[in-house]
Amino acid sequence: MSNLDFLSILSVAIPVYLTMAAGAVARRTGLLKPEADVSLMKLSVMLLTPALIIERVVGNESVMNIGPVAVAAGLGFTLVALSIGFSYFVAPIIGLKRGEGRRTFGVACGLQNYGFVAIPIVTALFPDKGTLGVLFTFTLGVEIACWTAGVGMLTGFDKAPWRLALNAPVITILSSLALNFTGLHGYIPAMAHNTFTMLGACAVPLAVLLIGASIADLIGQERMQWKVAVLSPVLRLGVLPFGFVAAAYYLPVTTELKRILIVQAAMPSAVFNIMIARMYGGHAPTAVQVVIATTVVSCVTTPIVIAWGLKLVGA
Repeated sequence: MSNLDFLSILSVAIPVYLTMAAGAVARRTGLLKPEADVSLMKLSVMLLTPALIIERVVGNESVMNIGPVAVAAGLGFTLVALSIGFSYFVAPIIGLKRGEGRRTFGVACGLQNYGFVAIPIVTALFPDKGTLGVLFTFTLGVEIACWTAGVGMLTGFDKAPWRLALNAPVITILSSLALNFTGLHGYIPAMAHNTFTMLGACAVPLAVLLIGASIADLIGQERMQWKVAVLSPVLRLGVLPFGFVAAAYYLPVTTELKRILIVQAAMPSAVFNIMIARMYGGHAPTAVQVVIATTVVSCVTTPIVIAWGLKLVGA
């Protein structure tokens, strides 16, 4: 890929990280209070993000047929589940054991920031409605992997709270797809679409600001575990991306899904991994280390991986 193409991708990725930085500054200066986080995140997840999903999925020609949707969701589940398992088996290299961070390391490295960091990058690189719609179908599988393979690794797979995968965004995706499959999408008035567009436009900036504020809270809380801080970016941003890129290269999937796979390959660990570790008996300090280390390193690696991957698969 030419240098101009790389610079174009870099110019798309940098604003996402600058928005995170703005959230961190807002937290440090007291502009964004910690007590506001829960209500603002609920607003984003329960109202703004569903509006964005409806606006991008309903009537989207790329997600009108159940076959491609099932493939995208299936890949979302399979790639994340395999990434979690691979990271778990690699963790003993740095001395991590069960009860001391091994399972948390597996989950934190294996579950990438599939939503609020990926969405603005996908939107800027591929402004057509189709690609972002496919991203939301991909996240169906990721959500299932999160609550089964991810949380199940921490709690025991027979105790995994898989029902939590039926959250507001997932229900909205399924409902939007149902409208597409039945042809009822054509009956939604333009006024409703315009309302969803306005609400959806607020979802990602707000969430990215909150991610930045959350990371600012975490920095300095735990003593740096250098082995974790080194291995996690190597895995999440250097080794695991090859699985996503290989799927985009070898599988007969749509161009839109190839693009999603490449962007997902370049994502750091999800900040949500910290909450999962705290709620389900994981080792929270390990999750914090993985999130901070991969997020910092991804500032450099994300545009490189996306540029290389898109060139390789011709997407």
